[in-house]
Amino acid sequence: MPYKKVIKLRVLRFFMEYQPRKKKGETIKPSRKYSIKEIPLSDGTIIGVFEGDRGFIKDHDIIIKYKEKGKQIRTPKHIHWVIDLLIKKQYKPELTLKFMKYLREMYERVEGFKSKEDRANFFLKETAPEKLKPFEELNTYGEYKVEFIGHLIELMIKMEKNTSPEKPARVFKELMDAMIQEKEIFVIVSKATQIG
Repeated sequence: MPYKKVIKLRVLRFFMEYQPRKKKGETIKPSRKYSIKEIPLSDGTIIGVFEGDRGFIKDHDIIIKYKEKGKQIRTPKHIHWVIDLLIKKQYKPELTLKFMKYLREMYERVEGFKSKEDRANFFLKETAPEKLKPFEELNTYGEYKVEFIGHLIELMIKMEKNTSPEKPARVFKELMDAMIQEKEIFVIVSKATQIG
């Protein structure tokens, strides 16, 4: 019988990973978490989406992390993109206001995850490149590109919509409304930094 050479191909996939912190009272170190999806951005930044374990339906929850080129993995907070939009607004007030209104209107169109499979296979429809193109001039100002802010906010909306119908989370919605209505900075920063 002739010898048959079998070649196995290994598909290499690099997952974004992080080490969760111990929760209060825990003695055992939690296991490392690996991303279920990565979203590469045009500037080399990668947004990692991880399985979460909170929210109204735990199988629909996500944790968002991001990694910029040459930097460590970070957890985005509302205050990060809020400050960035306020900086952009100082230079291009009308265009920034249009962008903020687009993001706010997106809240009504974006749906939360419907299943564990939906969470693993989602596509960001509202922040596709052609939809963000009108706002690209804002990339000149602030720290973040509109692509990053748009994707981040679309993901945060999906997270926020995974809350109990009896007690829905509205941080993003209320925060964006405050910014569009040009509420005083104290109100905006308070909403952006609230913990709940």
